[in-house]
Amino acid sequence: MPAGPRPGSIVRMPPTDLLRVRDLVPDFLACADRGAAELLVSGYLAGHPDVVRALRRDGDWSDAAGVAAALDGLRDRAAGLAVRAETVRAALPDGVAAVAGALGWSGDGGPVECVVLVGLNQANGWAGELDGRYALFLAVEQLGPPEDLDMLVRHEAAHVVHDRGAAIRDWPEYGVANALFTEGLATQVTAELDPGRPDEEYLWFGRPGHRQWLDECRRRWPEILRRVRADLDATDADHHAPYFLMRDSPLAGGLPKRCGYLVGLAAVRHLRRHHSLRDLATWPLPRVREELAVALPDLPPPP
Repeated sequence: MPAGPRPGSIVRMPPTDLLRVRDLVPDFLACADRGAAELLVSGYLAGHPDVVRALRRDGDWSDAAGVAAALDGLRDRAAGLAVRAETVRAALPDGVAAVAGALGWSGDGGPVECVVLVGLNQANGWAGELDGRYALFLAVEQLGPPEDLDMLVRHEAAHVVHDRGAAIRDWPEYGVANALFTEGLATQVTAELDPGRPDEEYLWFGRPGHRQWLDECRRRWPEILRRVRADLDATDADHHAPYFLMRDSPLAGGLPKRCGYLVGLAAVRHLRRHHSLRDLATWPLPRVREELAVALPDLPPPP
């Protein structure tokens, strides 16, 4: 589907000085080659405590049994993981530079730090705290083909660059309003940098099989919008989960999982008619809440 109105222009920044990459995949492979899960815990994980803190954001997963199970599934993929890490490193400079240009960031505050790692099946990519700064994490064991990797890099890099303009890491972790806005903005950035794909590809990073999900969200749009409006000011994990997570939630009430991403994209596209991406990326949270409260009641679903 079209990416929507595009006032202004995107200036692509040169990739120099915008990015710093930490590749932890060689450390993982060195430990995994020695076979024992205990070595993986004491070597790979203990050697990078700052990254482990980021990996543990959803709970303590790194007991020996859990690591052993993950290791069993990854040990035979060593050559492929090394190749994927190389592919990621090659994609990062242009991806971060494109996002920097789209959001008008010139590198203030230092380069984007990206950690390339084996995440032991946590997620494919995310933005999160790393020693007091927002950083980009990409887990090579979960990544899709190169053409979809670019979307993931740009989406997560958009979160990090957005943080440079609006300090989004200080916003409530489970705030419904700020999640709608941050995820919608990051998705719209990817759509404008790579126009012409259907919306479900931007929302699921190219993973196939989500057309039915998109059709269901559109069919249930009035219900979804009513629920989102009622929960707009919520900042707790239980209210956040039905809209943005894949896990089951007691408050979901049968809503399509991750439907908040589509609402966020529709809201940002609505706001984009009158504001540039650069402007949106600087809004403080009070303005985000005010603008969403005005936009949501009459927000149409994406066409």
